[in-house]
Amino acid sequence: MRMRSVLPAGTLVLALVGCAGEKAPVMAPVTTTQTRNAPAWIDNEEIPDGLAAVGIAQSNPMGDKGLMRTVAVADARTKLAGKLKVRVQNLFSQLNQQVTTAAADGTRKPIKSDVMNRVIENVTRQVINQELAGTSTRATWTDPEDGSLYMFVVMTRESMDQALASTAKAQIRKEIAQGEQSLDKALDKLDAAIAASNQPAS
Repeated sequence: MRMRSVLPAGTLVLALVGCAGEKAPVMAPVTTTQTRNAPAWIDNEEIPDGLAAVGIAQSNPMGDKGLMRTVAVADARTKLAGKLKVRVQNLFSQLNQQVTTAAADGTRKPIKSDVMNRVIENVTRQVINQELAGTSTRATWTDPEDGSLYMFVVMTRESMDQALASTAKAQIRKEIAQGEQSLDKALDKLDAAIAASNQPAS
């Protein structure tokens, strides 16, 4: 009786092990460029010399190419605005860290969070408005399957850095003039902070 009860259990275990050992075939992901012979920038919009985004516009019944270009550029600029906002936040994170480290001797007051937030907000708004107006289209592609228009819109790093430096300096000086002296060291460290914020997050 004991053998009869053990054998079916052993058989069941072997069957389960055999099933577990069988792996379903893994399907490789298929990208847009592979399936539609599209340019590489549609799948990878990162560029070494600035920020870029891909704007998309669906084809319209009227076949209005001008409207499609307007929609695609607007889509790309919206995406660029989000990236630029992160860029400004990274800049001030680096700047705040450098200023805090320099003031660690206790002779200076730390920068107030509401002051820093106000500076960041003002710089972000001004830089986004300025830089989005200066974007350029680097490439376009029309999907032969559905007629969608893809536009590769970029802003250069040199232009961004110049805009960040000038706008940030103006905002920091404004706060200093209003009595926020804890920001005075920020002007000396702004260039280093801009360079540090160019580095990708680890």
